[in-house]
Amino acid sequence: KLMTVSPNPPSGPVRTQSAWMKHTPQATEKVSIQVMQLGQRILAANPRMNQKTTFLTLGVPDLEIFHQVQGNNSVIYITEGLVKQCKTDGELAAVLCQELGKMSSEEIAKARPIRAAADRPPLMTPRVGNDIGGSFGSSDGTDQMILARYQKEHRQAQQPLPPPPPESLARGYLQSAGFNAKELETVAPLLRKADLNNSLEQSMTGKPVG
Repeated sequence: KLMTVSPNPPSGPVRTQSAWMKHTPQATEKVSIQVMQLGQRILAANPRMNQKTTFLTLGVPDLEIFHQVQGNNSVIYITEGLVKQCKTDGELAAVLCQELGKMSSEEIAKARPIRAAADRPPLMTPRVGNDIGGSFGSSDGTDQMILARYQKEHRQAQQPLPPPPPESLARGYLQSAGFNAKELETVAPLLRKADLNNSLEQSMTGKPVG
């Protein structure tokens, strides 16, 4: 699945694609160009995004969109059936931005550092409060509360910082490209239908999709 072929002569720009793609029906030229140009417009308007992203249209009627990352290169696959369900460029841009948001959120999650943890629990000598009881009254459990709080914070410190949600990233990408962020609400039902389909993604990535 990782073998690549170039449809261009050696002197031209190199474009690679999965060998699996050779057996996939080609999308119509009009739809392929529409997706490519719109995708490049979104990337150009968001320079902080991974610019090594390619947009490929699969010539099948299914509603599906997914991405694949190989090193520094990323590919977003969208079916012609899903493209044709988008009534305007704004709706198609929203669909692409939502997938870009998912991809970026995953990349941010992998790159984010783990919170710095404390070296040791807080010193509890001398004792804080009346943790023993006896002649000074019953135990108030202050030391135990401090230790429990430290242990909770220590566990949290070992968790990576959460990435921004894909929806918020998609909204920013869409607005930067000159589209109304409300387009994401318009295509939400369409995206829910696409989420139910993952046969192409499984075939291309070889991994189960939940």
